[in-house]
Amino acid sequence: MYITAKTLENRIISPGFGRFLLSAPQIAEQAGPGQFVMMKFWQGTVPFLMRPFSLNTVDPAAGTLSILYKIVGTGTQILADLPAGSEVEVLGPLGTGFPLSEKMQRIAVIGRGVGAAPMRLLAERARHFGIDVHAYISADQDAHLFDKDAYLEAGCAFTGCTDPDVNVTSFFADDLTRMKFDAAYVCGSRRLMRDVSALMDQYGFEGYVSLEAHMACGIGACKGCTVPVRTADGTEAYARVCKDGPVFPVKRIV
Repeated sequence: MYITAKTLENRIISPGFGRFLLSAPQIAEQAGPGQFVMMKFWQGTVPFLMRPFSLNTVDPAAGTLSILYKIVGTGTQILADLPAGSEVEVLGPLGTGFPLSEKMQRIAVIGRGVGAAPMRLLAERARHFGIDVHAYISADQDAHLFDKDAYLEAGCAFTGCTDPDVNVTSFFADDLTRMKFDAAYVCGSRRLMRDVSALMDQYGFEGYVSLEAHMACGIGACKGCTVPVRTADGTEAYARVCKDGPVFPVKRIV
């Protein structure tokens, strides 16, 4: 759906990073973990295209969406300067999100930096179903483990890593020797996806990855965000990150 929403809060949480709260009841009611929205929060045609943002948290009762963002260019700089009360054009919820079953007993969520933003909503929904959640999040510094307190408040086991010489997936690998996981979800790094894929071969759990891509439309029409994937018969084809994803089974990604 395409709506005009209201900015409730927008603040810088660390140099170069912000958190944005939006009132969008229609979208909040339908949005699931791993989905995203396209947003326009400026007047005129510069920038020309709407910008995609993953959903960090969703509160259906309050009708709000929370976006975690990094200031990287003109669009996100405009967002960082946007005051509360501003109107924002929003298209969403978009894409295929993370599959989550109430039958699952234990899952892992794995990500890095601001790229791990979608994992918080996934963890919170899983905890709502009574699923044991272990979060493994890496960043370049402690201040960039943005959702650490939220994971702990939700009752998740949290492992944060800021050592550049240590892969956060090594902590997941250690836990796999002691406990069974039904699924692992990864976002924020292709390297993390490759590590999880190797652990899947060894331990036999399900694995899903949320991919990032430059998007022009967000609905699959322009085909500008395609990635190579494996089909059921083992051949290669192309899938649209915005429409067919952004979440894919790990083993589908070439």
